[in-house]
Amino acid sequence: MKKASNKQARVEPIYEASDLNQTVIGWNVVDESDPDNEVVVSEHETQREAIQAAEAFEQREN
Repeated sequence: MKKASNKQARVEPIYEASDLNQTVIGWNVVDESDPDNEVVVSEHETQREAIQAAEAFEQREN
């Protein structure tokens, strides 16, 4: 029987700031399984790719 995963990830934008403008230049997937030790696990060019990577990360076994 497959063990339930307790991994949790979030997707957050990577910004490039210039003057008053902030441009999204990419997306990070952050492992937030341990709130005291959050780690960026991957970077992506599109939000869609990042969401798919986050979902895949959460489905992986420990």
